[in-house]
Amino acid sequence: MDSAYTTDQIRNIALVGACAGKTTLADLLLFKAGGVTRRGSPADGTSALDWQFEEREARHTHSAKLVHFKWRGWHVNLLDTPGYPDFVGEAISALCAVDAVIVVADANGSLPFNTRRLFQAARDHQLATFLVFNRMDGDQASFDKAYEHARELLGHDLHAAVRPDEDGAEFKAVRSVLVPGSDAAARADLVESAVETDDQAMEPYLERNTIDDAEFDRVYDAAVRRGQIVPVLCCSAEKDIGVEELVDHVVKHAPSPATAAGRRLRGKEGEAVARTRSGEPTCAQVWKTVADPHVGKQSWRRVWSGTVRHDTPLVLERLGKPERLANLVKPQGKTVEPITIGIAGDIVAIAKVEHLATGDTLCDAARVRALAPIDAPKGMVSLAVDPKNRNDEQKMAEGLRKLAAEDLTFEKHRDPATHEQVITGISNLHLETLMKRLKERYHVEVTTRPPRIALKETVIGRAEGHYRHQKQTGGSGQFAEVFLKIEPEERGAGFEFSDEVTQGKIPRQYIPAVEKGIVAGLPGGSFAGYPIVDVCVRLYDGKDHDVDSNDTSFRFAGWRAFKDAFAKAKPVLLEPIVDLVVEVPAAAMGDVTGDLNSRHGRISGMDSLGNLQVVKAKIPLREILDYSTKLRSMTAGEGSYHYPISHYDVVPARIAADLATVYKPKEDE
Repeated sequence: MDSAYTTDQIRNIALVGACAGKTTLADLLLFKAGGVTRRGSPADGTSALDWQFEEREARHTHSAKLVHFKWRGWHVNLLDTPGYPDFVGEAISALCAVDAVIVVADANGSLPFNTRRLFQAARDHQLATFLVFNRMDGDQASFDKAYEHARELLGHDLHAAVRPDEDGAEFKAVRSVLVPGSDAAARADLVESAVETDDQAMEPYLERNTIDDAEFDRVYDAAVRRGQIVPVLCCSAEKDIGVEELVDHVVKHAPSPATAAGRRLRGKEGEAVARTRSGEPTCAQVWKTVADPHVGKQSWRRVWSGTVRHDTPLVLERLGKPERLANLVKPQGKTVEPITIGIAGDIVAIAKVEHLATGDTLCDAARVRALAPIDAPKGMVSLAVDPKNRNDEQKMAEGLRKLAAEDLTFEKHRDPATHEQVITGISNLHLETLMKRLKERYHVEVTTRPPRIALKETVIGRAEGHYRHQKQTGGSGQFAEVFLKIEPEERGAGFEFSDEVTQGKIPRQYIPAVEKGIVAGLPGGSFAGYPIVDVCVRLYDGKDHDVDSNDTSFRFAGWRAFKDAFAKAKPVLLEPIVDLVVEVPAAAMGDVTGDLNSRHGRISGMDSLGNLQVVKAKIPLREILDYSTKLRSMTAGEGSYHYPISHYDVVPARIAADLATVYKPKEDE
């Protein structure tokens, strides 16, 4: 059965913004359009979108949701996204599936950082963007103040498309600026800005200082679809005032998938395709993964070209092999509806295809190509986790794997140095929420703690070591004597063994045993229990016994001689140094740089990124284990950071002993 709508009738829209009533608005739209029989509300736990256990408990959205409905002949795919910055990855992923964005802000206050961040992300994706001031009925609501504040922060391509009749409790209706005679000053500003985007309309407008209604509609519509004008609207979702006007305006002027700029396709030969076309070979991208323990795995996909049909295989570009798509569905909040086809521009899902991952591209075999990957923010906070019940180790690992498949900002790995299971996320709240989800979905409770730092041991001096191993227990005994020297290697060089024995003082067959004995002991360390690195060993002398010498004796003597030399060669601890990159508002620069200096960080550079300042520093990893909380305090929640490992360096002597005690592995490890 073919689709009941065409590509031209589709409107793919994401709701983004920080805690301004997005889900209340989405629930109202779904109800008004007949998608549900009862209007839900996040406040009382009846929302059709915030249906997950932890969302009902917290009363705010944690993951992107998809609903769809008919609106005056258009088919609307509406994505409701989280507003908290802790779950920003869900909103960023959603932007990769839509053609238009409604940025929802509270008319009663300033624009939070996450709202500004997502507005800029929508502009970077070249999406048609609408700014909506919700809660116009609030006590502190002021459209004019909110509008001017937004233009200062977000740019002067914002233009009022509707205005309220009154502010606050007197707010009862909105009027369109597009209608002649409604608001002369606002309409004149909108007309002039729209005409400036169209050379064809500019000349006659300058000549006559006017433009006819049909020509203005054409110019305005094109400017909005190209993102050259950001319409500003207002409403009260709670009281259902201005909501119909809002949706009418958005679905009329938002682009269809056929006319939107879309995501640029990166092909095998570097070709680019800028628009969605039904007649093109099929190309679809997974932009979200849902791992539900009851209904199984779902891969939500945007169909960028061609059609996706039930039971028709497509090639998974990452693996280069076809995947059979037997379970094609359309998500509708908590439920899914079976479908047989997904047309170009639509958002659909495939159930129970285990090989699919977020970001994967599915294509016709005749033309395999890949979409640009989804660039999610990097996690800032890490915790070590253990199951409360040791028998749940496997269940925990499987649950964490499924959570990581769902959330691009969540990572898990086993640290090879400390043997800990480490999870990383955007914030403590983010990780706490995912651990609640782990308990609710997969019935695994865990304990968390700061991860141990993967320290290492080395030497900074030179020394000689000696050990004579002699053991007689009746019959054949054990004998080996080893003389060696050690010296430091360049940082990162690892371990080097050099055979400098002359005159056969150690028989050739026993020299490999000396090396094996040392290599076997390196992972366990010598004085603090951490792996030994960057050391050169030179074996230069020794003795054997015709009867009692063997490989075991020389392995043992080699390691003991090494430990003897290591203790004399000024042993030190090495710790990881990270390249910390911090993005903060300009007003917080002084506090941030001062704090980094107090943490023994070395500022290596400063730059600007839009309205943010970027600080780069090299700093010991131990100094930023609690940095997320401190940065949030200094920047009012507007800062972010990431820190790839740069290198290892010597721990200052005054704190080495404390670190060796705090982070020393347990005996059973």
